[in-house]
Amino acid sequence: MIEAVRVTITAYTASFRVPHFVGYQLTLPVPPLSTIYGLISAAAGRWVLPQELEWLGYRCEYESKAVDTEAILTVERPEPSNSARFVTRNVLLREFLVMPRLTLYLPPEWESPFHCPRYSLLLGRTQDVATVEGVKRVHLRQVSGGKVSGVLLPFELVAKGNVSAWLQNLPVAFTDEPLRQPMRTEIFGIVDAHLPGEVRDASGWLVMDEENGIIVPIFRKEWVLHGTT
Repeated sequence: MIEAVRVTITAYTASFRVPHFVGYQLTLPVPPLSTIYGLISAAAGRWVLPQELEWLGYRCEYESKAVDTEAILTVERPEPSNSARFVTRNVLLREFLVMPRLTLYLPPEWESPFHCPRYSLLLGRTQDVATVEGVKRVHLRQVSGGKVSGVLLPFELVAKGNVSAWLQNLPVAFTDEPLRQPMRTEIFGIVDAHLPGEVRDASGWLVMDEENGIIVPIFRKEWVLHGTT
């Protein structure tokens, strides 16, 4: 049994842009791991890198998807001493999630930052302002399989269980340098909250919330940093 704190975060909208997709800006139905580390950092008021967390797990639900238009203003400044100059204005279609709910599981010592987050919590962009709906201590039980939805699965679990998922290469985490660089990227299977899948033979990867029966993969520090379990 694993002691954990369950943090429930809600918002009106969320948008997790699909990397390298230009033009029509699609959203992922589940945030990348790197977004979760950013969320924890905002709550703590400082950079929180994977080295500090022994493990984490999460699930993202939403009511529906919608599309809006967004104006993108391009400016340029050839030299740091120059004033920024307007160049072009483009209007793009942007997809977003409506009424998202993120259920985040963390070790108990990470409970305090979410009672009074230092900075604004965002589920994507600056307009996707979120709030902490609840924080509660729970117990997680390790399971070898079960139905999952609204989660990211490592590719090895997708291939092993023949789970229907959207494959995407995503950053696991970023460095804390001014020009941030991805620490590592990994192929994930994204299981949409509205398209659940059955995972089998995933011993060591899955945990179940004893209170509500939610099953999520648990991402341990060793795997996040080095890809080893």
